[in-house]
Amino acid sequence: MPYNSIFLDSIDSIKPDWKDFLSSNVISLLNDIEEKIVKENSECTPKTSNVLNFLKIPLANTKVVILGQDPYPQKGVATGRAFEVGTLQSWNNKFSNISLKNIIRSIYFAYNNQYLKFSEIKDKTGKTFSIKPPDKLFVEWEKQGVLLLNTSFTCEIGKSNSHQKYWNAFTNLLLKYISKTNPDIIWFLWGNNAKSIMSDINIKNKIESMHPMMCYDRPERPEDFLFGKRNAFKETMHIINWLG
Repeated sequence: MPYNSIFLDSIDSIKPDWKDFLSSNVISLLNDIEEKIVKENSECTPKTSNVLNFLKIPLANTKVVILGQDPYPQKGVATGRAFEVGTLQSWNNKFSNISLKNIIRSIYFAYNNQYLKFSEIKDKTGKTFSIKPPDKLFVEWEKQGVLLLNTSFTCEIGKSNSHQKYWNAFTNLLLKYISKTNPDIIWFLWGNNAKSIMSDINIKNKIESMHPMMCYDRPERPEDFLFGKRNAFKETMHIINWLG
């Protein structure tokens, strides 16, 4: 059944447990967002078929939600999955996305109890550190029940957070629906944006930290993403194989 929404009608398969979320009110919000983006007459990211990528993932099977802010603003990089770099096929390829590098560092610590620089870790991939390559890792997480969401689902090329105001109402309804429908989900809230947007939503399980963009080993940063008191991957490795 067509939804008369550019974002929805471009998705090849929407899982049944999202159908209740896609009410007439939500469809109206999406139409309003699409209209505003079209009026801007500017190129945005990710591509239309990937904007609402999460609708392809069964909500009933979801164990973890990783909440990012908005898509990478570089052309061709965003995939609809938070923190995934779509142009990256090997950890040995050069890339500038610091958040992803620190995510890999945190996963390495979870499994090896050792802090290393990303440059040191990438030399171990495929050898003593058997993490999946970047073009397969995020898909493997999804198969295990990891939902990788941004709070803004599009942005203008080259302009971070440029569409946040468009998505606020939609995102609020979405996060409330997820928390109510599957209350056992563990939420990874990284940074002030994720924490603030979830502040009025009732969730049972959350692991909060600073954003992975900036990591420093300092005593005044107990919630540091990498060096803080809690490591989200270590606490959940019994339900998700973060190596893929």
